[in-house]
Amino acid sequence: MFRPGCILLIFIAFCPGGYAQQFLSGKVEKRGTTEIIIGANILNLKQGKHNVSDMGGNYRIAVRLGDTVIFSSAGFQPDTTVVAGYMLEEDYLVALRPNVVALQAVTVDESRNYQLDSMQRREDYRFILDKKHPVKLWNEKRAADGPGLNFSPIGFYSKREREKRRLKRRLKQEEEDYYIDSKFPIARVAQLTRLQGDSLRVFMYRYRPSYQFCRGATSQDIFLYINDKVRLFRKGAIKK
Repeated sequence: MFRPGCILLIFIAFCPGGYAQQFLSGKVEKRGTTEIIIGANILNLKQGKHNVSDMGGNYRIAVRLGDTVIFSSAGFQPDTTVVAGYMLEEDYLVALRPNVVALQAVTVDESRNYQLDSMQRREDYRFILDKKHPVKLWNEKRAADGPGLNFSPIGFYSKREREKRRLKRRLKQEEEDYYIDSKFPIARVAQLTRLQGDSLRVFMYRYRPSYQFCRGATSQDIFLYINDKVRLFRKGAIKK
């Protein structure tokens, strides 16, 4: 004889999509190559859950059918995916396209491109960036709080709040990296230095400018910076 509770469990088990926890998993790579991307952000917009790819480029995040998942990493264009059934049947490979600006005969306005992309990223992550979190100390009060003491140690130190703060820090760092890429694009560096292949990659890594420098640098400043650094780079190559 079936009990009502048993019937409910059977219904849930066989219901399309069901309520059982499902996971989207696989690997994040650079498009057109087998190069893995470490530390890529994976965000389930609908559920507000996030994770990052590990040292092998592998990722895993809780999802349901129809959820929107965003994959992003500094230096690459974000990829937005709507979860479908076939993605859950086996590992789902995500290939991110490098965020490279192709130079043309006319000057490319990288700053405008960055601003447009930044606005879109801000909109995508608004649910976490605009979220107010519990304060930590007695004297840490938000402007909207009423009179009296405000202390929420349980909320502040909860796993969910710690994850949200960690994601905010990652998004801040990622946004800074995107800004550096817009001021120090590989296409422009290659054109000015005439470097290519491994030499270009080593130069980009070794002489990548700081975020603080880029915020105050004009196009002329960036040109002079690249010119000075390529001289040092070539001197080092000659000595070797």
